[in-house]
This record gives sequence, C-alpha cells and structure tokens, in this order.
Amino acid sequence: MTDSDCFTDKTAVLSGPPWGTHACLVYQSRHDLIDTLVPYFQSGLEQNACCVWITAEPLQAGAARRVLARSVKGLDRRLRRGDIQIIDASDWYLLDGGFSCSAALNRCAQKGLEAQERGYEGLFISGNVSWLTGMEWGAFMEYEATVNRAIGSSRIAAVCTYPLSACGARKLLEVASTHQLAVIRQNGVWRRITLGEETTLPDEERRWAIGQIEANIEQFATLADRIRHPLQVLMAMADLIENEQSDAIREKVREIDAVVGQLDAGWAGSRAVREYLLNHDLAGAPPELVTKSGLCPRPSEYPDSRRSS
Repeated sequence: MTDSDCFTDKTAVLSGPPWGTHACLVYQSRHDLIDTLVPYFQSGLEQNACCVWITAEPLQAGAARRVLARSVKGLDRRLRRGDIQIIDASDWYLLDGGFSCSAALNRCAQKGLEAQERGYEGLFISGNVSWLTGMEWGAFMEYEATVNRAIGSSRIAAVCTYPLSACGARKLLEVASTHQLAVIRQNGVWRRITLGEETTLPDEERRWAIGQIEANIEQFATLADRIRHPLQVLMAMADLIENEQSDAIREKVREIDAVVGQLDAGWAGSRAVREYLLNHDLAGAPPELVTKSGLCPRPSEYPDSRRSS
C-alpha cells in the first residue's frame, strides 16, 4: 500500500456502495466498525434497501442497536417493520452448530429475494467474522469467493468486516482476493488493500511458488486421507470389541481426527493462495507448472489419496 491508497473521507470508501458491491473492511477497533457501518446502513435505509447487520465481538447486537439509534430516527419502528435486522453471528453463520458454506449462501440469497418481494430496492448486508477460527477459514474463503463471483448482477451490497488482529499477511491476501474492494482502517487512517503490479513475483520465484503450492496441495490431500483410513479401522475395532478400552480408543481417534482437520484447513489455504497467484501473477507461467485455473480437487478426489498406507 502507498500514500495513494489512503483515504481522508470515509464516505468515499464504503458508504453508499452501488448494487453488486462486495467489499471488506479490515478493522482495528470497535470504533472502526461504528464509524464505517453506521453510515453504511444509513445509506441503505435512505435508498429503501432492506438492511441486515450480522454482529459479533467487539460490537454485538445490543450495542449495535444503541449506536445506530443515535443516527437513525425511528430505529425501533424500522426494526419492528423489518427495514433493518440486527442479528448475532451465531444466529446467522452458525445456526446449524457450525459454519456451512452452502447454508450461508442460501441464507444470503433468500434474504435478497425476500427483500425485493417485500418491495425494497434490494439488500444491504454486513457480517462481522471475528468468530471465525482457523478450522473454518478455508470454508469461509470458499464462501467469500462464491459471493464475489455471483454478486455482481444482484440487488445486493455487502460489506464483510475482519479484525486486523486475526489477519496475518497470507490471510489479508486471501481476503483481498475474494472481494472487489478491500479497505483497512488502522490508527484512524483508511487504506485500500491493493493487489497490483507491486505484488508480482519475478519469473523464477513465481515458478517456484506455484510448484511448491501444487506439491503442498497434493501432500495435504494425501496425508489427510491416509491418516483417516486407519482411524476408521480403529473406530470399527473399538465398536466391535466394546470393552473397557473402547471409549478411550474412540476419544483418541477423535483427537487425531481434529488434528487432521488442520491439514484440511492447510489444504484450503494453499488452494486459495494458488488461485490468487494464477489469477494475478502466473498468466505466463509454463504449462508444466500450472494446471488449469479453477478449484483444485478436494482431498478425497486425488487418486493418490486413495492408496492404502
């Protein structure tokens, strides 16, 4: 980011976005959320949009209502009428006990359709993902990428908010690559996160990077499935024997399977980085190092991952 990526007027960043916008704010403090989302939802209500604010720490639903009431006249009436809904993240993203990409996509699409059926111009939505864990990161990036591809022709505007404290360099890259516009608010300064020519790698480094990522993707896939196969055997044996050791075996199997889940998350992260490099840096890379652009197979779809250990 350079000085040219800085903004002095927040209204030029995320307030009043056009339909089909998928943007994100990487925020540092509770005040950053208030300073961004209150004018965002004010703009939505002024445009006769149905508004949905999905909240999480450090600004949960009750606090969000209070700060919005200071700027929006008749907020209680608007809430009763359904002009705006303020919902905790657990009641939106985690409604079924855990994050599901397909469920979240369906919920967003359904809300957009309902808004137009009820006579609104469209949907303004924002979700805070401070609840997101490393285990769910890959699935959530898949969700964000799908939204980014589909939202352009819709009557939906979306602003996703990510805490800066949870975003290292790799995660910032992934977040920026799955949104049309990415902005970071730090120490009161607004900056656009850009993925332009300054991020391009030299040819030799690009070839090495994509080759290493391809190897990582296949290794993650193979390791995960090869570990899970003997775990299934152990679980079946514990069920068959059913003695005083069976419960202990099952518990250890579950612990190991949770660790294997981290390999799945690593696979998803490597895939996201690979997609970014293909889309931004590697258009001219040699064919032997680059497979076709698009989603990589999931671990169970690799032929090697079905070989016995």
